[in-house]
Amino acid sequence: MPEDQTRLDLDNVAYNYILNKSTGLYSCKTCDHESENKEEIEKHVLTHEEKFECETCKEIFYNAYKYSLHVKKHDETSTKFKCPLCSYTTSRRTSIAQHINMIHLQKYLYYCQFCGKGFSDALMYREHENIHMGAGPLSCVVCQKTFSFTRNLVQHQVRFHKASILGIEVKNQCGICKRSYSKASTLENHMKVHDRNIPKPKIHLCDTCGKGFAQKNKLILHNRVHTGYKPYKCGYCVKSFTKKEYLVMHERVHSGEKPYCCIYCGKCFNQDASLRVHMRTHTGEKPYVCHLCSKGFVSSASLKIHLSKCAG
Repeated sequence: MPEDQTRLDLDNVAYNYILNKSTGLYSCKTCDHESENKEEIEKHVLTHEEKFECETCKEIFYNAYKYSLHVKKHDETSTKFKCPLCSYTTSRRTSIAQHINMIHLQKYLYYCQFCGKGFSDALMYREHENIHMGAGPLSCVVCQKTFSFTRNLVQHQVRFHKASILGIEVKNQCGICKRSYSKASTLENHMKVHDRNIPKPKIHLCDTCGKGFAQKNKLILHNRVHTGYKPYKCGYCVKSFTKKEYLVMHERVHSGEKPYCCIYCGKCFNQDASLRVHMRTHTGEKPYVCHLCSKGFVSSASLKIHLSKCAG
C-alpha cells in the first residue's frame, strides 16, 4: 500500500506526538525521538502503530478504532463493536472509542505544552496552562479561598455561599433539600428527582417473604433472590447476576472500561457512584454529617467508620 494512502487511515496520528512550543520540536510520545519536521515525525510514529488487516477484504488499518468500525460492516448480524486489542465488546460506538483511547492508547484530546499532562476538557486544559504561565489563582468573592479552575470556584460559591461567579446571590434554592443552583432550569430538573422519590403504594407482594413493591417488574427481580435464578452470565468468568446492570458493572473489571471520568483531574471510574464520591474531593462537598460532632464526610462508608470511633 502506498505510504500516502496509509496516512489516510491515521486521522488520530496527532495524538502520538506533541509540539513543544518552547523548543519548536515535535516529540514522539512513545519514545525520545524529536524532529523539526511535522511530516517526518508523522512517519516516525507509524513505526509504533500496530497494523490491522481485515480478514474479509484484506484492507489494512493502522487505527484500532477505525478497524473495529470496518469489521462490523462485514458482519450485518452483529450488534457489537469488537476491540482488536482485547476481548472487550460493546454495542456503543462511543464506548469502543473511549475503551481503545483510554485503556490501550492512553490518549487525551489536549496535552500541556509545558509538562505534557493530558486533558479531555478544553477549559481545564487552558486553565492548567495558565498555572505554568504564572497567572494568578481564581478567588472566591465571599471567603477569598483560591482555586485553579473556574468550575471548582463556581461550585464552591454556589454550594457554600449561594453566590454566583460574579458574587450575585443565587435565588434558585430547593425548598426540600435546600440545595442551590445558578440557573432556574437546573433547579426545575432537580425538583423532578424529588417528585420521583414520593413513595407509591406497594401493592405487589412477594409470596415468599411478604415484601411489597410499587412496580411489578421490581417484584419479578426480587423473586430471583429466592429462586437463585441469575440469567445474566459474565462472558469472561463463571459468575452470573440477577440484573443486567450488575453484569455490566462486573464485566468492566475484566475489560478495564472506565466510562465515568472526572471533569477536574481526568481520573476515570467503572461506576458512577465512585465518580460522585471522588468529585467531592474537588468540590469540597461533604453531605454525610456526624450527628455527634458535626464533622462532614464525602461518603456514607467514611461516616460509618468515623461513628465507630467518635467520642461525641
